[in-house]
Parts: sequence; structure tokens; C-alpha cells
Amino acid sequence: MTLVIGRIVQVSLRIDSDSRITDPNIVSNRNNVFSGLLKTIILHPKLCLSYAGTVDFAQEAIEQVYKLNEHTPEKVKNLLIEINKESHYETDFLIGSLENQALLYKISNGKIEPSNQHHWIGDIDGFNLFQKNFVPNIKSAERKHIMDVQSQAFKDVMSSGTVESVGGLHITVHTTPKGLEYLMQLSSSMGQPFSIVIKGNQSIPIPFGNAATGAFSYSYLISSNPCQPAIGIHFPFGNFGTLYYPRLTRKIVIFKNVDPFEFAKKVMEDYRVDLTGIVKNGDHMTMI
Repeated sequence: MTLVIGRIVQVSLRIDSDSRITDPNIVSNRNNVFSGLLKTIILHPKLCLSYAGTVDFAQEAIEQVYKLNEHTPEKVKNLLIEINKESHYETDFLIGSLENQALLYKISNGKIEPSNQHHWIGDIDGFNLFQKNFVPNIKSAERKHIMDVQSQAFKDVMSSGTVESVGGLHITVHTTPKGLEYLMQLSSSMGQPFSIVIKGNQSIPIPFGNAATGAFSYSYLISSNPCQPAIGIHFPFGNFGTLYYPRLTRKIVIFKNVDPFEFAKKVMEDYRVDLTGIVKNGDHMTMI
């Protein structure tokens, strides 16, 4: 199934989604993050779509969307409502639009439901757990921090391991001055605890640890051109990167034996996509 949460706060739109696919014929999919798919696809800086449910219908929907002569909310809605019906209501969609105003359109059970607040699609157990983590914390949060509370509640669902159909990679689309973009971020855990002593006015690198200490790290790099939406993820301890470029392919493109700079260079050479973001560079963080 999956979990997709969309929310609009102060004209800003945010959609959080996972990447797991659960095919009963492929046992390894449960624990293999690289068998997943991009569930939220930016069509252009003012329009994106997400899906949950039967993957075959969803992939066909994406193919048909890219064949449209123009990507307007109306044309995309009309196409997806028909595919929702063809799937016997087993594949739902969520559209995020910045046309005129920020709006979410949920397509489910043969109906289109617009909202300027929030919508969700996917696993009901995942959503219930999200609400359990989200609602108590939203009461004391300032309006400007609501999106942060949503992000943490979504991460808690994914890390809980209790919802079989929700997992893999946490992908976020949000509003920026350029329109809708994937969220650029670097996440790192040092593994086992350690202590350092810093003297006055001293500057030293902070060790990130390594695989032997249980450390992990990954960087989400985004396309510098919002009209060419793509997201790349680099894993420094595995020395490889993955590219999601749905306009070209719905599959994950994997680059092995590359540091983050080689990864970005290879993506540019092979796909003409300029990736930018913060990466682990030894014991330092560097913007590329």
C-alpha cells in the first residue's frame, strides 16, 4: 500500500511519502529499500502527484500523465479519476497544485475531493499511527512549525516497523520560492557515543563514525532546475548513489563505487541533471 500525507499551511504545501512496495510475489521487497519506487512525482513547479495502492495501475497512470499535451490540474484530475475507476478503486491518487492557490485533490472511490488543508492516501494503519504521533504534538506547536511536526510524525511511522506496507525512503515535496521541489537534506548518525574536548576559539571536524561503529549517513540531492525535477540520494558508507528521474524512467538508477562528487558528475554526464545539496565530505559537510 504505502502512506502519503499532504498538508497546506500558510499557502505552503508539503507532501510526505514513503517508497516501499509490497508485492506478495517478491518476499525481499519488505526489507529491500532499493526495490521501492518514487511515490510522489513532480510534473512541474506548480503540480505534483502521489499514488497509493496497486502499483501496476499507478505506473500506467504515470505513463499516461506524461503523454498529456499539457499538465494542468484539470487534465491530470480527469485522467486519474478514470484510472482510479479502472483499478476498481484499489489505486488512489493525491494531487498537489499551486495553480492560483495551494490545493490538494484526493482521488479515491471514484470521487475527487479538493482541500486547502490536508489529505492522505494509503494504509489506514499507517495513517492511524501517524495521527497518534501528530495530533498530541500539534496542539502546542506554533503554526510555522506544523510542517516540522508532520515530518517527525511521518518519520516515527516509518521507523516503528509496525506497519508492513510503510517503509523504505522518506521523500518530501515542499513549496519553495521556485515552486514545488523535493526536500534537500543530509541525515547522519554517528553510531556509538563518543566525547570530544574543544578549547576556546578552537575549530575541529566532528567525526561521523563508520560502518563498524554502526554509523550511517545519506544525502538527498535535488535538481538545481525546478523544471527538470529529480532527486538523487548518496550513501557515503556504501559509496553509491541512487537517482529518481521519473520523466525518464520510473525505476531507480543506481551508481556504484562513487563518492558524492563523482555521483553528481556522473548524473550530469549521463542524464544532464545538475544535482545540488549537502554531502558528507570526510569529517566535513560540503555543499555541491
